Amino acid sequence: MIVTENKIKESLSLISNEILNGANFNRSEYARNILNYPAMMVPSVQEPIIKSLSETFEGEVSLLDPFMGASNTLVTGMKYGLNIFGQDINPLSVLLSKVKTRYYSKDALSTSEESIKIRVQNDTSIKKEVSFHNIDKWFKNDVQIELSRLYRAIRQESAIEIRQFLWVTLAEVIRLTSNDRTSTFKMHIRPTDEIVNRNLSPQKYFFSILKRSISDLNDFCSMLSENNFIRKNKYIKDVDVVWGDSLKAINTKKIFDLLITSPPYGDNQTTVTYGQFSYLPLQWIPIEDIDEKITFDYLKTIQQIDSNSLGGKMIDNFSQKKENLFQKSKTVRQLFDTFNLDEQIKAKKVINFVHDLDKTIDNLLAKLNKGAYMVWTVGNRNVNKRVVQNDNILIDLLSSKKVDLITDLERDILGKRMPGRNNFSNTMSKEKILIFKIPINNE
Repeated sequence: MIVTENKIKESLSLISNEILNGANFNRSEYARNILNYPAMMVPSVQEPIIKSLSETFEGEVSLLDPFMGASNTLVTGMKYGLNIFGQDINPLSVLLSKVKTRYYSKDALSTSEESIKIRVQNDTSIKKEVSFHNIDKWFKNDVQIELSRLYRAIRQESAIEIRQFLWVTLAEVIRLTSNDRTSTFKMHIRPTDEIVNRNLSPQKYFFSILKRSISDLNDFCSMLSENNFIRKNKYIKDVDVVWGDSLKAINTKKIFDLLITSPPYGDNQTTVTYGQFSYLPLQWIPIEDIDEKITFDYLKTIQQIDSNSLGGKMIDNFSQKKENLFQKSKTVRQLFDTFNLDEQIKAKKVINFVHDLDKTIDNLLAKLNKGAYMVWTVGNRNVNKRVVQNDNILIDLLSSKKVDLITDLERDILGKRMPGRNNFSNTMSKEKILIFKIPINNE
């Protein structure tokens, strides 16, 4: 080891509250602004943690994020020259992460900007390219026509990596020009009078966002170049971004030194509904331009992605598995002991989530080296007016697997885009950053 474990604890303890709370957070850094994805990890918060932990290893260091979301953990790892691997069940996350972890030359992006402008300007068709249930509810007629022109222009781009970048831009346009409210991640229609009075041009939004995104991506790629991590227009270390359900498997044969992630804070349907947020953009993006290995119909219903995520489905043999979890987590047992019978029925989703998280942890431990570090960012939430202590639950679960907590940090949720009106999330004002170490033999 280059740095001792005691030095690690000391180094982490010196991270200021200002940094943990995102005081030096810049929204344009790390191309974070190209899509306003829900509950994004804040790179400036992760930087000192990744730097300190990666310095404990000699040679190549590899990082895993099994819930990569907007891939801010991955791109932060790239700043320090790490090999990175990320997966997510949400296809929009996969698309966004492929774009943010790829090297783009400024010339290639600028050329694509000019080409798509010409194609859109020359397109006078009023044909609508996309149709799905209730499309007229979510998009005004003129918005559908302009989005269709952008859709056709993007489809004509020959390079898949440029198409993916343009699809991400379109996803942000859809978020801003649909009839869905942006104040919550759940899909809620705007009031009728507000919809009638909104006169938005997707094309104007698109080219404004495109210009900003090109600048942000170029800044990130330039930073990697300045750090000597780009060679022959490519990041010099390994980058793997895949679609995958971490509850079922981590889709790689590689083994990692660092796990840095933030799982859903409870079942994915009542906290941060990533799937509902992604539902409308994904209607306009061809699956073959995201990942052909996606194996479920994520557009079947508005809730489909969230239902397939952690805690989204009722587990089999509920009573037996609940008792098994009680053996692993005294925190879960103590929580349920405070509920009456009716409340326990309502709180079944807590058990579903903890069960899924426990299974996922087993998958993750199989992909980590001895002596690897795990960094989990979690928040507590309320169910039936009781606090679900996700931090202590995670500590319990890992302790049952002989993985002990090294240290923890606390931060205010300031820089993350969290739900504004989702009932279960109103009390989320703080997060815990929990740092564990996989034991080395004879430790």
